[in-house]
Amino acid sequence: MVIQWIDTEGPRVPTTLPRLIKSYIDPKDPSKAAHNILRLAHLLLLSNHLTEAHEIASGVFRLGKNLIERDDNRVDLPLYTPISLEIFWQEHQEAFPRPEDAPKPNRGPLATYLAKEQWGKYRECTRTGWMLDRYGLAEPEDPLIWRETDDPKMLAMCARLLAKTTTPGTYPPQDRMREALAAGQKLYAMPEIPIEHWLLNRPENSQRQCWLLYRRLIVEMAIRVGEQQTAADILGQALRVDGFANGGTLGEFLMVPGIYDVLPLLARGGKETNPFFIPKADAEVMVKKILEALELRAKHGRQWALDESKVGWKELLNRLAEGAFKTHPKEYRAMGVKTAEEILYDPATEKEIKAAEKKVGKLPDDLKDMVRVANGFQGGWHLFGGGIAGIQHIGFDDGDAENSWDSLTQEDDEILDSSDLIELQSGSESDGFYHYYMRPTAWNDDEKIKDKRYRYWHWAPWMGSIARYNSVRDYVASCVEEVEEMLELGEKEEYQLEDESQEED
Repeated sequence: MVIQWIDTEGPRVPTTLPRLIKSYIDPKDPSKAAHNILRLAHLLLLSNHLTEAHEIASGVFRLGKNLIERDDNRVDLPLYTPISLEIFWQEHQEAFPRPEDAPKPNRGPLATYLAKEQWGKYRECTRTGWMLDRYGLAEPEDPLIWRETDDPKMLAMCARLLAKTTTPGTYPPQDRMREALAAGQKLYAMPEIPIEHWLLNRPENSQRQCWLLYRRLIVEMAIRVGEQQTAADILGQALRVDGFANGGTLGEFLMVPGIYDVLPLLARGGKETNPFFIPKADAEVMVKKILEALELRAKHGRQWALDESKVGWKELLNRLAEGAFKTHPKEYRAMGVKTAEEILYDPATEKEIKAAEKKVGKLPDDLKDMVRVANGFQGGWHLFGGGIAGIQHIGFDDGDAENSWDSLTQEDDEILDSSDLIELQSGSESDGFYHYYMRPTAWNDDEKIKDKRYRYWHWAPWMGSIARYNSVRDYVASCVEEVEEMLELGEKEEYQLEDESQEED
């Protein structure tokens, strides 16, 4: 059975371990995956799997550093240390020492800095001026009126006011914290549907309880008065009803002082109390598989599933066509394409290849390999930038691209000459896309080109940047990745037939 877990602020869609690992070892830039692995470490902390969280987070910093030193292109991994992890290591220095490779914040003594950050998050929860600005609700003369009201806004205001202090680093006395806790509990005892149902049919003028009063404030009040089980109950309610909401993000919950005395109590109920809970057995497998993936990428570089040593041109183009037709059936049918096979153009002949080279000079090897299988393919209005039509209409740029690209390329000192740009026609009608590959002299004076491949770019006048690829094959592979990711995530095309749009009007 595939290991999966839930982590999202909206509809709770499972993430799988194989998908996370692939996202780290497969792409050219694994920085997003590194973010997600650190995020998983936070979910493990929330599930009270401290050892596993420590091992995964430490691995990201240790092996991510090695990756940067090894990779010629210096992949920019997100090697910063979240404050929530700093707090975890600060509170568990003996059992889980801080990794040497984790960057330290340059903000003075670490313990002082973390305490300041925690109080800043606390102060954020007690802002009463926000209630005045947002709801026109002023501070009551006596915050104890919470006992006599059932108005959600006033209950939230009273809890904020009771917990409020103005001196940095200080907290209210025990009696006021208990009153704030009781006011918050009264608010949270009112019925409220889970966020995913609420978003589907948002009631007019309705406000979520977690917006009126951040639940982490009441969790902290319970901890500070010594009611850890109450804190666990409130935290569990927050996770079940709101998930990770504004003011109650995963990192913010893990920053609450004393939270590590609460997490063991929360974990007792498993998924019943924490819908994001990860079982211990799954956590152990996660550690093993993720560390293996981190080491594989650090030692042997990118493990690209679509590398030409693994996937030939025939398979690559067939997967492109099948994925495109499955994800964009309406658009293709509107174009008159009835099957996936029709997306690909017929192969070019050797005679046609020689004619193209006589016209524009030697073609890149990967382009010739592609057109021998399929002389281009059809994209959509935006899909694949319209695709490319192969070599039948190949030619030199007429100068439009050079003039238009200058402003986009000056930052990279790439002022291109139109004689270096070979234009390929779009594979189908598109939203103004142009397709080019670049002669070696466009970026390399000595004309030494690895594997005899030329850079490929496409763009449209309305785009804010150029879509750049190291070769034609890299572009085609990116098209395959785009549609296969859509299939994996269950995403659908954003396309309407004319009669459908007219019906809506």
